[in-house]
Amino acid sequence: MSKQSKYKNLSMNTLLFTISSFGAKIISFLLVPIYTSVLSTKDYGNVDLVSTTVQLLIPIATLNIQDAVLRFSLDDKYEAEEVIGAGMKLILGSSSVLGVILLIVSHYRLINIDKDYLLFLFFSFFFGVINNCFSMYLKAKNKVKILTVSGLVNTFITCFLNILLLVVIRLGVTGYLISNVVGTGIAITIMFFWGNIYKEVKMSGSTKLLKAMILYSLPLVMNALAWWLNNASDRYILTFFCGTAINGIYAVSYKIPTILSTIQTIFYNAWSISAITEFDKDDRDGFIGNIYTIYSGISFIACSVIIMCNIFLARILYAKDFFDAWKFVPVLLTGTVFNGIALFEGCIFTAVKKTREVSNTTLVGAAINTVLNLLLIPFIGALGAAIATMVGYAIIWIVRTKRMLKIVAIKVNWSKQLTMMIALIVQSIVASSGKNFYIQVICMVVIIYKQKDIVKKIFNRLVKKESIK
Repeated sequence: MSKQSKYKNLSMNTLLFTISSFGAKIISFLLVPIYTSVLSTKDYGNVDLVSTTVQLLIPIATLNIQDAVLRFSLDDKYEAEEVIGAGMKLILGSSSVLGVILLIVSHYRLINIDKDYLLFLFFSFFFGVINNCFSMYLKAKNKVKILTVSGLVNTFITCFLNILLLVVIRLGVTGYLISNVVGTGIAITIMFFWGNIYKEVKMSGSTKLLKAMILYSLPLVMNALAWWLNNASDRYILTFFCGTAINGIYAVSYKIPTILSTIQTIFYNAWSISAITEFDKDDRDGFIGNIYTIYSGISFIACSVIIMCNIFLARILYAKDFFDAWKFVPVLLTGTVFNGIALFEGCIFTAVKKTREVSNTTLVGAAINTVLNLLLIPFIGALGAAIATMVGYAIIWIVRTKRMLKIVAIKVNWSKQLTMMIALIVQSIVASSGKNFYIQVICMVVIIYKQKDIVKKIFNRLVKKESIK
């Protein structure tokens, strides 16, 4: 494929995922004032713990099979219809086992938890894994438009039900749980029928295929668990030392970083396809190196600008006791940058099927993150959790970058990357104190100056409609 075609395909997929994801994330972002007004910090903390548990269960119970669905569906050696069939068999089996376990837990009251939360946990898991599997299959079949529509419908339904059930009917936590589950369920239905999955899926696929998929995805289970430790273990440690109310405030502080993670997720969805189909270990046309530079540059600039707007956004989004969440946002935003770039690099390992490398690098960061959580949270609370998360992601990025360069020869100005990394860390620490505004400005100027070439390219792209190369 020509260099021009590579950029065109990546740009088109990015545009479609933007339409699909951006609306959902923005609506979720705009709903924060409703959540913080209607729900107590304790209720929000409990809901967050259930959602966090679901994130842990998905890779363990399904062996992270959705990643294998994408990789094997893009491989000419296999039939995509048999690949998704094999994936669905594993998903249905694991969901059945989880359902039985939760029934036993509920019946014998093995855990002191409300039945509504157990129902939410099961359906969030069940719909979540099916949604992941269908999405990967449709991405591999280049049916991104269907993903776009299902994402938009999911957004509209979730938003409508949140307003109806929380504000009008006032169902509280129950309304919140119902809204999020129903939206995903309808999105799955659209993908299943409009994407013709119900016609194409072949559940009679060979056991040999499923074994090959599991061998590929099994190392990614450890990777997913390590990401979970980086993303979510702090919630449990924070709850243990400080209580669910503090965890609720900390959980809502992630809503502003959602602005940045949305941009990253949109691009990641498109890049996960291009990284596999356009991989070149010598990067002869400079495609991978150029995309890396542009992506990381935009991430640094966007993070710095959002940090500058942090308190302004917090006054709009966080009601009552939730306003204290602004203190944790700058550090979490910086962690989000490192997380996004590390995920970008992870696609390179996936392209060459070196999934063990992905897991090993993530485990290093997760171990450091967990240790720092235990050391910092007892003394500085939620801010300690935020710092541990940022450091964990930064370590993953550094370690993964070194190993990535042994796989693909990309040309990147690493001294510039390091300068921006330091400037952003300084800005986030200063911003969390709420003081020294001018130091924040200086850090932002340094980051933008270091990326002046990218700023010019983006300007040319938007104004003069030139290609970003």
